[in-house]
Amino acid sequence: MKLSIVVPAYNEESTVGGVVRAHVDLGRRLAPGDVEVIVCDDGSTDPTPQRVAHIAAETPEVRLIRNERNTGIPATMKRLYAEARGEWVYFTPADGQVPVGALEPMWNAREGMALVVGQRVPRRDPVTRVVIAELYSGVLRRVFRLPVKDIDSVKLYRGDDLRSVNVRSRSNFFEAEILITLHRRRRPIIEVVVEHRPRIAGVPKGVTPASALLAISEVTRFMLSDFVRGRR
Repeated sequence: MKLSIVVPAYNEESTVGGVVRAHVDLGRRLAPGDVEVIVCDDGSTDPTPQRVAHIAAETPEVRLIRNERNTGIPATMKRLYAEARGEWVYFTPADGQVPVGALEPMWNAREGMALVVGQRVPRRDPVTRVVIAELYSGVLRRVFRLPVKDIDSVKLYRGDDLRSVNVRSRSNFFEAEILITLHRRRRPIIEVVVEHRPRIAGVPKGVTPASALLAISEVTRFMLSDFVRGRR
């Protein structure tokens, strides 16, 4: 399998169908006969899984997996990454804010890379969300000397590199943990500017107080373990 496209979805009935169909079409062009699109429905309470199931029934490249209850983005993404069989694994959300066209320039930049990150420019989210994301990314970038600016954006991983990382984080820090690990291994990483659009339907799946606290605690623990290792 050349390319796996993984899509987490929670209550995105208005957009998920278009996102999946568009990525099937592009995937067929980029990796003819060698692409899969895996959607994980994270316990949606709307017709999201029915929308995807209908597409999967008539599109052999599409596969739907479901969480019985809402488990959150970290657990959903870990499941998707475990299911992906591709030589390359591309993550994109189901809300349609990152258009399908983002994949092509990232795909074209993949040679020799372990990871290609899509930098959303400009970011079309509410101001508070953008500010929080900038602060979070800025801290991680400075502390861990990361070579990218948009840490939690869409990503195209070399499958072998992705599967080589044993992720321990249970919070939204897990994507950053993968990035940090690959960077420390001196694996090549590049960032490509991609378009970002305003949300046209559904509700943003913002960070809850509980998930924010968990992420802060995991980042802090990660930094402390770094400090201890550095003193030895």
